Amino acid sequence: MDSFQYASTISEFFMSSEEEIVHMLTENNEFSSIRRTTIDSWHEEVRSIRIALEKYHREDGFIAFEYTIPRVGGRIDCVIGLKGVLFVLEFKTGEEQNADADKEQLEQYVIDLKNFHFESYDVPIAPIWVVPQAELEPCRISIPSSNKQLFSMATVCDKTIADCFQKILSKDLGNLEPINMNNWLFSPYCPTSNIVDAARKLYAHNKVEDINRSDAKGEDLIRTTNTLLDLINQAKANDEKYLCLVTGVPGAGKTLIGLSVATIRQEEEELASGKDNRSVYLSGNRPLVMVLQEALARDAYTRAEQEVVERLGRKPKKSELKSEGITRPEIKSKIKQFIQPVPSWRKEYLKGISVCGAGDSASLVKDENFAYRGTGEFYIPYDHVSIYDEAQRAWEAKENASYVRKKEAHLKNFPEWSEPRFLISCMDRHKDWAVYICLIGNGQDINHGEAGTAEWIKSIKHFSHWKTFAPADIINDPEVEKELSGVNIEYLPGLHLSTDLRSLRAENLAQFVDDLLNFRKENAAALLKELNRYPIRITRDINTAKAWVKQHARDDERYGALASSKGQRLKPDALSLLPPNSSESEVTHWFLGDNKDVNSSYYMEEVATEFQVQGLELDWAVVAWDADMRYDKSTSSWKQYSFRGSKWTNINDKKIRNYQINAYRVILTRARRGMVIYVPKGSADDHTRSPKFYDGTYQYFKQLGIQEI
Repeated sequence: MDSFQYASTISEFFMSSEEEIVHMLTENNEFSSIRRTTIDSWHEEVRSIRIALEKYHREDGFIAFEYTIPRVGGRIDCVIGLKGVLFVLEFKTGEEQNADADKEQLEQYVIDLKNFHFESYDVPIAPIWVVPQAELEPCRISIPSSNKQLFSMATVCDKTIADCFQKILSKDLGNLEPINMNNWLFSPYCPTSNIVDAARKLYAHNKVEDINRSDAKGEDLIRTTNTLLDLINQAKANDEKYLCLVTGVPGAGKTLIGLSVATIRQEEEELASGKDNRSVYLSGNRPLVMVLQEALARDAYTRAEQEVVERLGRKPKKSELKSEGITRPEIKSKIKQFIQPVPSWRKEYLKGISVCGAGDSASLVKDENFAYRGTGEFYIPYDHVSIYDEAQRAWEAKENASYVRKKEAHLKNFPEWSEPRFLISCMDRHKDWAVYICLIGNGQDINHGEAGTAEWIKSIKHFSHWKTFAPADIINDPEVEKELSGVNIEYLPGLHLSTDLRSLRAENLAQFVDDLLNFRKENAAALLKELNRYPIRITRDINTAKAWVKQHARDDERYGALASSKGQRLKPDALSLLPPNSSESEVTHWFLGDNKDVNSSYYMEEVATEFQVQGLELDWAVVAWDADMRYDKSTSSWKQYSFRGSKWTNINDKKIRNYQINAYRVILTRARRGMVIYVPKGSADDHTRSPKFYDGTYQYFKQLGIQEI
């Protein structure tokens, strides 16, 4: 069923008679009976709109009556798309009128359109409250003061509505594109949640489909979540052990899927009170874990406190909350049960084991002489389902073995096992069933010692009784292809996410960034033109860059500055990089602090790098491009550098070069709404910031068609 009862172009509206239009409204009404007053109201609405649009009857545009906002509900009397502006009209006909309630309802409609209607996000909206028979003076209209592009509400009658339209359309609103009728009418429901907001909603027992897009592309999230849940249930029913690989482009929703599976399993555990339902979401990305733990703890505490307020009818004392177990430490402790950093989880299951044998024949066995003698189980993991986010960042064999030998006194002879092999071996200790889910980001390995996807395939060969499920696209990785021999993999299309959902207005952003980084200039230039609703700009003035994101961000949207961790000469621009091993307070202030917190992202003084921001996101970003990666026109390649002491030194190691390119891939795909790339001008007086270090990069971006501000 359509979400409207009547819709047409403006010209078609004028070619149809009043009776024909009302007849269509009547025929398409979902209710079995219609009151006479409703039909009379439709006649009055059609007449009023004809008067209002008489001057524009030859203009491109559309009109819809009785439009229902997708999934949110709320039926709007009339919507008109004209000259790039969306007019939302509520008619109050008849004798019964409650002005305050009516206006509040209209205000809710336009806010819901902004927040949940995909095609209305960046369109100017003018709410108009129409009382046809009233005697009203012409309304006063001002340009929207907010970058939400919402006009203040106008109150009009049938005699002043045309004047209201004319005043709104006479305002200078920039270069507005016509609103496509079909796109708008059939626009999907699309909440604007970022990953932190989405995690809050999941923890509050919502489902992934309730907080994300419900169009065909958003259905990938639901499909992948359901695929994983089906595999978990299958493994449990058959007492089997599975390795499941999930791949996806940056921003496709892998973290959201991991959290969704973990929270659903947690809810099932609470209902069943059974240990075998337990699951854990793991990430080697420490900033991501810290931000999620803190955000969920704050939200859960607020919700718990509000429940007590509603029960008592007053604000409770801290002692009253404490007596019910409602304290921030207790709530955060509960959240830490299912969101944990990989190192903490790994360390727990290095306890009480010893090494048997050596070399390729080495194995890890339970140490029967371990000091613990309690009834608790220290050897078998607490969880039957482990979900490893950004699993491509797991350590390779030498890195993992070196770390364990150094940190664990009883394992000086730890075999040269990679982190994937050890983690799978931990889950293999379960006597019945287990599932290990790896969420893998393509092209996002950014640090020394990261093993990549191939190591998981290589490791599973040591566990022949395990079944492996993966998307077919993993064979596109040459390193993975080398390891596929002898591995029995069932390929499932539901385990790959191909669409960038982070950038809601730029589903091709990941591909554009890949083309930009790999010098596919024609492809990048072509894709840039398609990103017309995801603004990408360039500037050589840091203050201009900061002003641009502030201007574009709504009050409820987060912005900040990003840079490569090797961009060590941004200090003259008052851009201070957060250290790779940032403290919890540094990270949580940056991502969760409000615009009064000087340590938050909003101040754009502390700059997050790929190490803090991978897996997280902003709405708008300043991407600062330092001299660590410079475009060389003569070879059409990147010249890559590290800053040591007082000079830049060449990076020749192929792996390190790849990490650096992926660092830029990460920071270029963090913004959900738009970004400005800042390329410094440099200084002839500073040998570390020579203009020639930056000019080539700037010119390369200009050649691609990135617009300067």
